[in-house]
Amino acid sequence: MKFLPHCKTWLLLLGAVAMGGWAMPALAELAPVENYTRRAAIADVAISPSGKRLAVITFGSNGRKRLGVMDLDPVGDARIVGSFGDADVTDVKWVSDDRLVFSAFQRGAVVREGGAGVFAVNHDGSDERQLIAWRYATGDIPGTAIASKVLPYGWYLHSAVGDGSSEVFVYRRVQDSVGDLKQIQLARLDTRTRELRNLSLGMPDYTQAVYFDTAREPRMVTAQHAGRTKLYWRTPGEDAWKQIGDFDAMNPEEGFSPWHIEANGQVLVTTTLRDTEALYRYDPVKGKLDEEPLIHVKGFDLDASPEVDGRTRRLMGFHFRADRPMSYWFDEGVARVQKGIDAALPAGRFNRLYCGECESTRFFVIESSSDRQPGEYYLFDRKSSAIQFIGAARPWIDESEQARRSFHRYAARDGLAVPLFITHPAGVAADKPLPAVVLVHGGPFMRGTDLSWSPEAQFLASRGYRVLEPEFRGGTGFGTRHFKAGWKEWGHAMQNDLADAVQWAAKQGGVDSARVCIMGASYGGYAALMSPIVHPGVYRCAISFAGVTDPMLVYSVTWSDLSQAALTYGFPVVMGDPVKDADRLAQASPLGRVAELKVPVLIVHGGADRRVPIVHARKFADAARKAGVKLEQVEYLEEGHGFFNTANRSNYYERVERFLQSSIGARE
Repeated sequence: MKFLPHCKTWLLLLGAVAMGGWAMPALAELAPVENYTRRAAIADVAISPSGKRLAVITFGSNGRKRLGVMDLDPVGDARIVGSFGDADVTDVKWVSDDRLVFSAFQRGAVVREGGAGVFAVNHDGSDERQLIAWRYATGDIPGTAIASKVLPYGWYLHSAVGDGSSEVFVYRRVQDSVGDLKQIQLARLDTRTRELRNLSLGMPDYTQAVYFDTAREPRMVTAQHAGRTKLYWRTPGEDAWKQIGDFDAMNPEEGFSPWHIEANGQVLVTTTLRDTEALYRYDPVKGKLDEEPLIHVKGFDLDASPEVDGRTRRLMGFHFRADRPMSYWFDEGVARVQKGIDAALPAGRFNRLYCGECESTRFFVIESSSDRQPGEYYLFDRKSSAIQFIGAARPWIDESEQARRSFHRYAARDGLAVPLFITHPAGVAADKPLPAVVLVHGGPFMRGTDLSWSPEAQFLASRGYRVLEPEFRGGTGFGTRHFKAGWKEWGHAMQNDLADAVQWAAKQGGVDSARVCIMGASYGGYAALMSPIVHPGVYRCAISFAGVTDPMLVYSVTWSDLSQAALTYGFPVVMGDPVKDADRLAQASPLGRVAELKVPVLIVHGGADRRVPIVHARKFADAARKAGVKLEQVEYLEEGHGFFNTANRSNYYERVERFLQSSIGARE
């Protein structure tokens, strides 16, 4: 049986000792672990172009995610149009008001051959067709010599064309001799006839992203090779692609990224001319970027996704994330709808609107959430101004019993302002000293969290811990200075930021500095192991899931899924060069400095992890035992760089709960 790996972005590395005297809370007071590990009852929604129908991904009686379609005028029951006995429906897009496309995957860290695919179906369940099969060859139609038109493994769904046809955009990943991405081959695929039309003829080499104009024609592409990012523009009516930019791929202060192409040919781009990423207008013909930003958010990068009218292709607004999810609308009509919905639903909610043909639609779907509400879905009727409840993502969660989350900024020891999210156990004052968990995000070169409901942070808070989530230097989302301040600072300033968060929170009165544990996954797992070495006395225990245990292993473990481009041009810049920075990387190695680790450690890893292979955990565990470290080691052999099995996640949370209880206690 062959195994097919999931594809991942190349720079994202990483998405008990008994202590007497701690009081154990009564078990009856604690919400079940499964409350925080169960899959959401509503996994995703998508509204049809006209707004007359809603696609919903929910769970069937067999525990598998399935696709249903609801009529909205009037609201009817969902009819199931896509389901499998051994796979989950994972995403859905409307091709037209009558037809949908969706993907399905078998659960697991790796997908077996034939275990995934892309399908098309009408809203009533008729005319279902498989478009892509995760097989290396789809063969001939049985009983004939006619080749199957089902696309094989290597093709992926991109988006719906949205021009009234039954076509979608698909792409194929063309790899070079070492397995790195060499080219994106773009095509249009008819979901009824399966006819394929190539759109990549003449595209520049190493194209990795394609941007469409309002006529849904490829108008701009980005290519990446040998550490450089190049931008190309194609004038309407012409075939030739003209290079309009050439930037250092690792320098965020160079260049810009396409974001949206307007009907007049002007391009909206994101760039970091003023430290934080903002939205600017760019003229591709004159090669001129506006001096002033169109939109910027003080203190945050504009991590935005556009909302475009499905019929007119006009840019209506965008959704973005500052300290919380937010939306901004250029269209005054939709802005009024947003304002009315925000006033009608409970205060403090983040209300995201979903619309197809936003200018003319009668119905909007609302996803309403907050720090204590994991998500509810409503239908807004523009004609009657009525709001109707559709369902809850996690109906078993009692919002009134959830922890509050707050956002802060504190000064690190070198003066850098570091963002910090804190989860406060329900019913406890913010300045009451509590045992605390420093929860470190992975990446590390990515944004961590926001004020949305977080299952992991809420679980820890439900057990009585105040949860600190620092957005340490090196992460994205808070400007170029913040990002570059973390370059080559694994084990150094990045660890200082975490310790400084503990000190700041203790001064505010909310953390008992003698009862702090550090915990994380991927890079966060690395940080959990390294921090007690760099800052002895700050932490009483460490929990590492899927953690890097030695930066040099990132370069030497050849069976990981990190690309050669990442190892050659990316990580030497942001983590350190394995030759030039060998001494600094050695100082940043938990494996190499394991004898300095003086706190109990819980180390957990997935046996099928290809991002950070299990050799990291096994080498560390062997060395830790020899060094006398108090160690609990757990392996989930079928898991990868994260949990697919909810029973395993529940088991992990239970182990975390026991480990924290024995190390730093819980609420009294």
